[in-house]
Amino acid sequence: MKPACMQTFDGVDLSSILRFIVYTVLTTPPNYRWQEFLEQTFPTTTEEEEDKSVKDKPVQDAVTGTGGKLNIANTAAKFILDQALGAPVNTLMFICLMGQMNLQSFNNILSSVISDFWPMLFAGYRVWPIVCLLNLVVVPFDYRQLVGSIAGLGWGVFLSLNQIK
Repeated sequence: MKPACMQTFDGVDLSSILRFIVYTVLTTPPNYRWQEFLEQTFPTTTEEEEDKSVKDKPVQDAVTGTGGKLNIANTAAKFILDQALGAPVNTLMFICLMGQMNLQSFNNILSSVISDFWPMLFAGYRVWPIVCLLNLVVVPFDYRQLVGSIAGLGWGVFLSLNQIK
């Protein structure tokens, strides 16, 4: 008889889902700090100018609690930095932490990094840019990590169920 954490439910490996939950718990704090750095460096909104037009609708800034105009340049900078730096770091963390949780040797983890990093990163680029953009434009800062973590958990379960590594 398998331990409860190793049993499956209609073909779903519950131990894999548990590993994704642990991974999400471990990576949420550094990802929050990353998003906080991006927001402080490139604020989503800037102070409204005297001349308000209908098309420049103010948005609420979750960090300062003040309204302001969406700063497209800052949003683009955050998006590019998150996809160019954040995505590769998260992909590397995913491969390494999952390897450790699967009790793989250092050489096996290194082999996984070499063979799986680029395919996994490019597979993620089919999903994460839209999640990132919606998170930056629609979701208030205080909820971005929650939305990103839920999307990450779903993505991890999807990868596990479809055996995409």
